[in-house]
Amino acid sequence: MASGSKKKNRNKKQQRKPHKPLPKVGTPADNTYRMHESREDLLDFGLAKGKRGPMNAIVIVAVVAFLALGLLGLLLLT
Repeated sequence: MASGSKKKNRNKKQQRKPHKPLPKVGTPADNTYRMHESREDLLDFGLAKGKRGPMNAIVIVAVVAFLALGLLGLLLLT
């Protein structure tokens, strides 16, 4: 026997993120948009977007502390 919950979930509309429509081709707004996007692509080529949050800060501090302890250990052993 099939449950009715699957049917209810299938009929629900999915919430979507609001989006900003692109400007019409050939307008000054389109030229400005294309210039801005091309400059941003040149500056951020191959780089991932930086994530923000307390967890990332903790990871960065832990990695820096680990590297500092490793460097200190090398200096003390030599």
